[in-house]
Amino acid sequence: MDELECMRAMEESLLLLGDEGARSRVAGWIGAKYGPPGLPGGSIVPTAGVPTPAAISSTPGQIAGIAKLSQAGELQLTVRDLKARSTPDAAIRLVHVAIWASGKLLREPSVSSKKVLVPLMRRYRCYDGNVRGALAKDKGLVRDGDLLSLDFHAEQFAEKVVGEILDSAIEGKWKPGTMKRRASKSSRDSSLETL
Repeated sequence: MDELECMRAMEESLLLLGDEGARSRVAGWIGAKYGPPGLPGGSIVPTAGVPTPAAISSTPGQIAGIAKLSQAGELQLTVRDLKARSTPDAAIRLVHVAIWASGKLLREPSVSSKKVLVPLMRRYRCYDGNVRGALAKDKGLVRDGDLLSLDFHAEQFAEKVVGEILDSAIEGKWKPGTMKRRASKSSRDSSLETL
């Protein structure tokens, strides 16, 4: 039996339980017994593809590995690796995940660009002129004044990014602070002199 056959068999067995609460308890038991160590009971982490909302480990006020609410009720991202390829890619992923998480945790599908998203990008050190241009061209970001929300396709992209973030087999190439800096003319000239 391969992985897909096993998942299919488990799904068919769970569907035989008529009670939604019973299905949830059994799925929680499976996650606690066979899930990766350190995850809370009932956590089912997607291994590939787009996770369904039920597949993402979530406790009140928190989406494990993605975001949580502060004591003041503000959104805080807990992502360590955005699995990004470049600074603009990191910023786009960060914005999509932040808006997605805000919808899940705060029930607010729109997020302030100036008050929430720009400070988040600065905190992750992925905010520069290239990023502003890339975000302005992103057709999935719906703008209403200062507020940004996700259209249907951008919501799917955000869920795909969340799945990648939670997949420990994927490692991003970009790390905060890896923006390439141009050497000043004087430093280029001095380096030529040393050759």
